[in-house]
Amino acid sequence: MNEKAIKFYQELKKTRNSKKITLKEISEYTKINAKYLEALENGNFNILPNVYTRLFLRSYCAYLAIDYKTILDEYEIYTLGHKQREII
Repeated sequence: MNEKAIKFYQELKKTRNSKKITLKEISEYTKINAKYLEALENGNFNILPNVYTRLFLRSYCAYLAIDYKTILDEYEIYTLGHKQREII
């Protein structure tokens, strides 16, 4: 697997910690259960409700003011082994 893709979820946690934001703060704002936010940061995607994972990542990134498109691309590479083709 692509090394960069393996690390993307670790970068989420690193960014959050550097901004001194708690999971509780993000959870309260996004209404995403803190256990799911923690799972995102640890790469434990199997415990997340699959249908919501992309939305959770997007909301998490929006709260931290980071580019969600890059994170979603890296998530796809990590989970699928490739980036899905965009539908126009």
